[in-house]
Amino acid sequence: MTKNKIKEVRQIVLGVGVIIIFMGILAYCLNYINPKQNVLEELEEKIKKVEQKEIILTENEKQLEKKATEKDWQEVDKATDK
Repeated sequence: MTKNKIKEVRQIVLGVGVIIIFMGILAYCLNYINPKQNVLEELEEKIKKVEQKEIILTENEKQLEKKATEKDWQEVDKATDK
């Protein structure tokens, strides 16, 4: 009876091992298909987008944006002064 239990445990361990190996291979393949970008590259892309947006803005739009940010900071100052 103990030999049967040992065989069952071996089969379970082997099955779990095969599943883990399969999941590892699957994860590796999915990562290879769709790799994550480097964080630095993402930041550089965002900076370029912001720079392009600022170039596109007219003088009037730039002034409005500046006023809006000043107003936001004034509201933050008021909230922190309380």
